[in-house]
Amino acid sequence: MSRVVFRNYDEDAIKELFHEAGKERMRAAIKDSGMPNTPISMKGFYLEYEMDTGAIKAYFRYPSNVTFFILPVLGYWRVPSKGWEMERLD
Repeated sequence: MSRVVFRNYDEDAIKELFHEAGKERMRAAIKDSGMPNTPISMKGFYLEYEMDTGAIKAYFRYPSNVTFFILPVLGYWRVPSKGWEMERLD
């Protein structure tokens, strides 16, 4: 059975959200995620809303489809309200 999630790929909105989280918090979250290198651009970052848990999380996906969880973002003020796309995951 597939599960439904909503994803947001808006780089500007994600950049504002990360700015609210703060530079040091983002550096620590990227280091804690196990990513080998800090990304140079915003391309590859996305937000995901999980219907079953109600959690909103930030992820980074490399072009090779390796995905890393960065941090939960539910409590931040700048979580975008527009640009969410529904996707089914297997």
